[in-house]
Amino acid sequence: MVNLLRSPSLPNSRLGTVTALWSEQSPYNRRALNTGIVHFGPGRFFRGHLAYIIHNYLVQKEPQEQRWGICGVSLKSQGTINKLKPQRFLYTLTKHSSSAKNREEAEVIGSIREIVNGREKCEYVLEKMTSPFVHLVTLTITQAGYCLDQNFNLDTANEEIAQNLQNPSTPTTAIGFIVEALRRRRDRSLAPFTTLSCDNLPKNGDILRKAVLAYAEQIDPQLAAYIRDNATFPNTVVDRIVPGEQESDYDYPSRLLQVRDRSPIVTEPFWQFVVEDKFTSDRPKWEDTGAIMTRDIRPFLYLKSRFLNAIHSFIACLAVRAGIEYMHEAIRLPEIHLFIRLLMDDIAAATPVPPCLCEEYIYQVLPRLSNEDLPDSTERIASETARKIGKYIFPILEDAYTQKVSMKRMILPIAAWLLAVREGASESGGRYHVKDTPSVVTAIGEGAAISRILGLENCEQTQVVDSECYQALRDLQTYGLLTTLKNYSEAGVFNESVSA
Repeated sequence: MVNLLRSPSLPNSRLGTVTALWSEQSPYNRRALNTGIVHFGPGRFFRGHLAYIIHNYLVQKEPQEQRWGICGVSLKSQGTINKLKPQRFLYTLTKHSSSAKNREEAEVIGSIREIVNGREKCEYVLEKMTSPFVHLVTLTITQAGYCLDQNFNLDTANEEIAQNLQNPSTPTTAIGFIVEALRRRRDRSLAPFTTLSCDNLPKNGDILRKAVLAYAEQIDPQLAAYIRDNATFPNTVVDRIVPGEQESDYDYPSRLLQVRDRSPIVTEPFWQFVVEDKFTSDRPKWEDTGAIMTRDIRPFLYLKSRFLNAIHSFIACLAVRAGIEYMHEAIRLPEIHLFIRLLMDDIAAATPVPPCLCEEYIYQVLPRLSNEDLPDSTERIASETARKIGKYIFPILEDAYTQKVSMKRMILPIAAWLLAVREGASESGGRYHVKDTPSVVTAIGEGAAISRILGLENCEQTQVVDSECYQALRDLQTYGLLTTLKNYSEAGVFNESVSA
């Protein structure tokens, strides 16, 4: 690892290669690695999170542990393969933060042995998954890759799923690959691998298990029973901010390591990996590298979904109304910063997690969100806001209603986003190009209540939510965003009881 505050740049003609640097300074022998993990979705988050964690594990444990090399499988874009194959799937990772003691750290990551096109090399991937050396199949395929309906059940009407069900031995979806590989392992008397979702879904393992069983049931009920009784799908909490690619990303490897990298990753120093400890067979001892293995993952699910995912969306909702381009710019605005800090207290009061854990997580999150050296666009975070409100924010509102915690601050960012969508503009008049489903945009344009936009049943709780939202809309239209934020940050609003 290179740990530098500043390093002289070299002309492009004098830059070395990532592979040459690895050969000179390799912390473990990649040629001796066996593939123990097959991973679907080798995108930026995976390379900034799980591949990084496995790399650090290999650095610490080699030569005793040579079982956990990774075979990546891409079912969609082949861009990552095209970029990384010429450098033997090595890449640089730079941790960058203005608040960190050592502002910049760069290293070469070597845990990925290969990445293959799963559609072109279907049989190769299935045989790799059926290898007795493979103990883990992991996924970062985003919610769309699971082919779910709006209730998080497998959508058997999905075109690709329907096609896979007709041709189960030549799958094109991650679900299809998992089921066919588990069938082959059963027929060859091999223990099933553990399937680990590392996607940003609530109870991701439970969702994946349900989808796999639904798919297997369509093919062979006995296979579904075998998977139900023998395979495991632990829930995980994955946490690291890995922004979309920036042009400046390419400067770090050249400046810090004097190499040219075709696909560098730049991320924050912080990472968290919490895994439900229920595996079918062998696993890496991730806890030795800082991961958390636990029998009860629920507190960690609450903390991540509410104090990072929901807060991210809350800030983005305010930022689009304010016309702010980057998340760190929004959180550094005094009115937004104070409001968000108080909002976090409201959320903590409504969350069934010990207050000390909430405070510790809040203390970590605020500097991360204000990291100006890792710019994350408001547009990226604000995409699909309606879905995020339903997934992350509405459960908070439900608990707030039950615990009689004020919803006022929780509702205000939603109202700010509704106004931006309805007007197609920020408060200053700049264009806002909403990225949401047409039905959501239409409903907002028609002035529909937030409960109708989210498809919620009418009840006393949703009536309270709608009432608070209408009041917030009136306040924003009457006083403007910044004045309303100041008003909602007054002590009198804090933790006041909800009335129907």
